[in-house]
Amino acid sequence: MSLVSFILGNPLKTENLISERLTKLKALAIFSSDVLSSVTYATEEILLALGALAAYSFSLSIAGTIVGLLFIVAVSYWQTIKAYPSGGGAFSVAYQNLGEFFGLITASALLIDYTLTVAVSLSAGACAITSAFPSMVHKEVSLCLMALLLITISNLRGARESAGILSIPTYCFLALVFFMIFWGFFSDGPARKIAPMSNNAGEMLVFMVILRAFASGCSALTGIETIANGVTAFKEPQYKNAQITLAAMVIILSFMFFGITFLANKYAIIPKTDESVISQIAKNIMGTGFLYYVVQSATAAILLLAANTAFSGFPRLAYVLAREKYIPTRFANLGDRLALSNGIIMLALASMMLIIAFNGDSHSLIPLYSLGVFISYTLSQAGMVRHWIKNRGESWHVKVLINAVGAIATFVTLLTIVESKFSRGAWIVLLLIPVLFCLFRKINRRYKETNTELDLRRGQLGNLLKPIKNARPKVVIPVSRIHKGTLAALRFSASLSDDVTAVLVDVNKQETERLKLTWRAMNFSMPLVILTSPYRSIVNPFLDFLYEQDLRDPERGKTIVVMPSFVPGKFWRNILHNQTATIFKTALLYRKRKSEDTRIIVEIPYQMKFSQ
Repeated sequence: MSLVSFILGNPLKTENLISERLTKLKALAIFSSDVLSSVTYATEEILLALGALAAYSFSLSIAGTIVGLLFIVAVSYWQTIKAYPSGGGAFSVAYQNLGEFFGLITASALLIDYTLTVAVSLSAGACAITSAFPSMVHKEVSLCLMALLLITISNLRGARESAGILSIPTYCFLALVFFMIFWGFFSDGPARKIAPMSNNAGEMLVFMVILRAFASGCSALTGIETIANGVTAFKEPQYKNAQITLAAMVIILSFMFFGITFLANKYAIIPKTDESVISQIAKNIMGTGFLYYVVQSATAAILLLAANTAFSGFPRLAYVLAREKYIPTRFANLGDRLALSNGIIMLALASMMLIIAFNGDSHSLIPLYSLGVFISYTLSQAGMVRHWIKNRGESWHVKVLINAVGAIATFVTLLTIVESKFSRGAWIVLLLIPVLFCLFRKINRRYKETNTELDLRRGQLGNLLKPIKNARPKVVIPVSRIHKGTLAALRFSASLSDDVTAVLVDVNKQETERLKLTWRAMNFSMPLVILTSPYRSIVNPFLDFLYEQDLRDPERGKTIVVMPSFVPGKFWRNILHNQTATIFKTALLYRKRKSEDTRIIVEIPYQMKFSQ
């Protein structure tokens, strides 16, 4: 068994690609892990943004406002589920209803969001571990990268783990948080009095701080769209089961988010650099015994599962974009383990760079996080407004109103996030989105140009299908030294034509003299031409010589290049050799003169026999 097979598992047959239909309970666990896990850091982000103003108990008002926004967004997606039972991803909704421009903006925001989901979830998970085990502080990056490697390998294996097993971390986390909230609500907390507002605190300053805290807390809404994206995974009736699951998720999320914020307020929790807020709440309620470590373990587990959900969403969106020719088509290929391997690897690499760049700090990553989410929310809801106006149907006026309210609410929130988070890193996302948009358009244009160029309907089939009679092509062989691969190329060239010329570019006098002696000793029939190279370039003199050969007897067509090469027994051994054949071939393919037509290039590889 090879190392790759040991790590990634054996290849799977295509007929093994079976999608398991999910019940509402299983779907709630699988699709909600991302959004439900956000309660582990959303309250903390509010308190961090409030700073000294946290003492005035603004956190509860902000949490209540976010819960209201949550219900608005959920009602909007309730309609999306019914309108797009095949999976109403934000990209599909925006692309079909608002056009290519807004569709690609949505796709760019979503790809960034999926990448940030992995980085934020793993960073928050590492914080949960270091909060329970302080000796591991400052090892967050290593913990994140180990977890990322584990998730990547798991997804590359293409394993179809049972949804029941994956449900365990989610429901354990839910049970523990509900238990902690009820215990904390009925237990006696420290005496806390709401501090009077200082007269020195400017109203505008207070408003700006509250606005920033609201923008930070909106990270609790990330992931709501996952159920709308995966309607096809539900058992029949699909859209109804998806709607019920969405409603349950929103109710649970609202209770957990507001409950944790209430407990943080009750116990006067102040964010620390080396311990999460949820860890501090658990310590205040449960102490530092066994239950505390169970809570921290469940927190880390659901955050790991939340990161894993992005490894489903990112490759799937990349698959759709590749199918539409906006990114390289290899992203639409299933690997031999029935996984979209290229998308998985790309997401892993991008997430790894983010984790390293931000030192595994979730507080630094979250300002980038919510922006892409609310861009996709806004454009998706605007697309739904357009959808109802185009298709009308029963009660379409009410449906337009609901999605319009959702679009306006998320757009206002988006503006708030941009204003509050721009200087803290949101500008990076605002810069990346147009960069990705332009890249998508450029790739798509290149594919269209390629298809147009290769299209048989462009004509000139007569010239392409015309048989070559009495062909006597001109053949040139670049040589650097005489070896078995060179002899194989010379023999093949002689079978093509009697007009064969071997060419050596002189960059080393000793090697050139040695080759000339060998050439004369072996008494080859074809001539050997030595090209001078004052600047030691092997490519330019060769291309100039080819151009001269093309001008000779032009009716015989372009000169054919026969390229001798040898293939080492192992792939890595290529680094030991100069790769002259590859250099020549690349130059012939991509440094073609504008006046040249297609040139035939034949490579004669000599396979090395040893394998040690």
